[in-house]
Amino acid sequence: MSMKQYLLAQDIGTSAAKATLFTVEGELVRTCSAAYEVSAPHPGWAQQDAMDWWGAFCQNNKEILKDIEPASVAAVSVSGQMMGCLPVGKDGLPLGPSMIWADGRATKEAEEIREIIGHQDFFHITGMSISENYALPKILWLKTHFPDIYEKTYYFQQSKDFIVQRLTGKYVTESSDAQYYHAYDILKNCWSEKLLGAFGLNAEKLPPLVPAGTLVGHVRTEIARECGLPEGTPVVEGLGDGRAALIGTGVLEAGDAYISLGTSSWLSFISNSAELDADSGQDKIVFIKPGIFVAGGTMNAGGHSYDWMRRTLCEPEISRAQFTQESVHDLINQLVVESRPGANGVLFLPYLLGERDPYLDPKARGAFLGLSSGTTRADLCQSVMEGVAMHLNLFRLKAAETESIKTMRIVGGGAKNPVWRQIFADIFGMPIIETNVSDEAGSLGTAVMAGIGAGIYKDVKAVLRFQKIRSVTQPRTEYSELYAAMQQVFNDSYYSLKNASHVLADLQLV
Repeated sequence: MSMKQYLLAQDIGTSAAKATLFTVEGELVRTCSAAYEVSAPHPGWAQQDAMDWWGAFCQNNKEILKDIEPASVAAVSVSGQMMGCLPVGKDGLPLGPSMIWADGRATKEAEEIREIIGHQDFFHITGMSISENYALPKILWLKTHFPDIYEKTYYFQQSKDFIVQRLTGKYVTESSDAQYYHAYDILKNCWSEKLLGAFGLNAEKLPPLVPAGTLVGHVRTEIARECGLPEGTPVVEGLGDGRAALIGTGVLEAGDAYISLGTSSWLSFISNSAELDADSGQDKIVFIKPGIFVAGGTMNAGGHSYDWMRRTLCEPEISRAQFTQESVHDLINQLVVESRPGANGVLFLPYLLGERDPYLDPKARGAFLGLSSGTTRADLCQSVMEGVAMHLNLFRLKAAETESIKTMRIVGGGAKNPVWRQIFADIFGMPIIETNVSDEAGSLGTAVMAGIGAGIYKDVKAVLRFQKIRSVTQPRTEYSELYAAMQQVFNDSYYSLKNASHVLADLQLV
C-alpha cells in the first residue's frame, strides 16, 4: 500500500510561525504555531532575530509531524511577512536583525528616493508609491548607519527566503517579495537598474528571481535533524503572505477580489490591465504569471482597530466572558447590534498606526467624529467596524472607475464575524463570500505552491478543489443611501483632519 502524501506549508508571520499540513487531496490535517517577539529598541523601530524564525520553523515541523512519517511529506513551501530587510553573510547567517514591515525608521531615505526619482517615475517602475516601510529605504538606512554590515552583506533576504536558504543553501526570491523590495521593475520582471544605480546599491546583493512554485532544492543533510525534515525533502519557493492568501482564497481570474481582515488588512483584485496610475493611491503588483496583475490597497490597522476597540471599550464583555466562558466576540456583537447601521451618526477613522494606502501618511491619526450626548458604547463599537469597512471600500470604489469587480471574498480572523461581514456587504453594496479556508487561505496558497513544485498539481487552479463556500452575506439595500452619504463624509474627513493629526503626532501625543 502506498504511503499517504502530505504538503507542508509554513508562514513566517509577525508574531509567530504557523505550520499547516494538508493531504495532496486537499484535506486539512492539522496546524500548529510557535511564537517569537518583535523588538522595538527605539520609537518607530520594529525588528526581529531571523534565527527566532528558524527556531519556530523547526519547532513547528517536529510538532506537526509527531505521529506522521516525515518521509511522507512530498514537499515543503514557505510564505511569510513581506517588506523586510535582513542582511545575511556569505555563510547564510544574519549579520543583524531584520527590519520588519512595521519598521518606519527610514523616513529620511524614503524622502530621498522621492526627491531623486520622483513619485511618478518610481510608480511607473515599481507599481507602488514610496514608503519607508519597504525594503529599499531600509537598505539605504543600513548603508548609511552601518556601512560595515552593508559591505559584508551577501544578500538582503525576506523571511520566507531566509528559511528556504537555511534548508537548501540556495538564495532566491520571487515577484511578490521582489516587488516589496521597492527595487523591482514590474513590466520587465527584473531588478531595476535605474533604482539601484541611482543610489549606488549593489544589485548582486539582491537574490536571483525564480517563479513561485519553483523547486529550489532539497533539505540538506547537515540541517535535516535540526529542522525536523528528512534530508532530500523537496523545498519549493513560496509567496509573500499577501499573495499566498490571494491564491488560497481562490481569487484567480480578472474581476475576482477579496478582503483580508487581519491585524493589517487589505483589498486586492485581479486585473488584466497593465496601466499604471501613479495618482490612484493603489498599488499594482505582478500576479504569478506575466500580463496579469493584482491591484488594491492595504491599511495598517484593520483587525488592529477591532483589537483596540475590544481592549479599550469592551471591558464589561471581557469580564463577562472570563466568568461565563462565553465568546467575547459574540458578546461584542450583541453590543454592536444595539446600535444601528450608521452608528447613529458616529464615524471612526481607523488610523491608529498611521496609514498606508492611499495616503502613505505615518502621521495620520484615528478619530471619532459625530459624537453627541446620546452616543453609546454600542455606537462607538459599530463605528469602529464600519470605519475599517469604509476605508477598504475606498479601494473598491477606485477600482470600479476602470475595472469590473465581480466577486468579493473575505478571509482572515475578522471574516468569522457575521456582524462584520454584514457591515461589509452593506457598505460595499455587494455579496460577501466566506469560504471554508478563511483562516487557512495563506497556508493553502503556499501548499498549492508546494504541490506545483513537486509535480503534483499542474497550476494554481488546483486550489479550487480545496474550496467550499461557507456563507454568502447579501447587502441590505435599505441602507445603501445612508452608507453612500457616510462614505463621502468618511472620504473627506482624512483631509479635513490631516493638519491636526500631524501637529498632534509631532507633539507625540499618541
